Amino acid sequence: MLSTGMLSFTFKPKKFASAVAYLAQRRPGITKKELCKLIYFADKEHLLRYGRTITGDRYYALEQGPIPTRGLDALNAKRKNPEDDAEVAKYGTLNGWTFADNGFPPDLKALSKSDVKALDSVFQRIGHLPAWELEKRSHKEVAWVRATPNGAMDFDLFFEGRPEATLMRDILLEESGAVA
Repeated sequence: MLSTGMLSFTFKPKKFASAVAYLAQRRPGITKKELCKLIYFADKEHLLRYGRTITGDRYYALEQGPIPTRGLDALNAKRKNPEDDAEVAKYGTLNGWTFADNGFPPDLKALSKSDVKALDSVFQRIGHLPAWELEKRSHKEVAWVRATPNGAMDFDLFFEGRPEATLMRDILLEESGAVA
């Protein structure tokens, strides 16, 4: 779970694709940027509450905000990891910037109850916001602000300003070997 002093997780293509489908069915016409931002906020919420992200993806601080790297490649069908692309393609494809949902329901067996709870919570709070507003909110995230431009975001910084999640952070760091 530890990588060069930072918390890290293993990317789960089925979970990522199911999260995409879950959100796309709740918001027809959802854009790639909206998906990436909502999944970021859901991954963060799940990490703070339950000690792991939903998707396991690594986030990078790009100009438009946090981006799930393997997830974005899968949405774009980059063919870097064909199994990732295939998982997303089960549910739809990009038509320009918009995710064209094919109506196939998300694999709820791939998502835990806590995954769905975090996705629902984020969607209820900010799922209606346009891409520009989600981007603006993501630019206030400590992990994005403190990351090197276009560099990896530190999951440890997701806990900044969230004293209620300090115990979870400490447990994760101890289990990963980052704390002696």
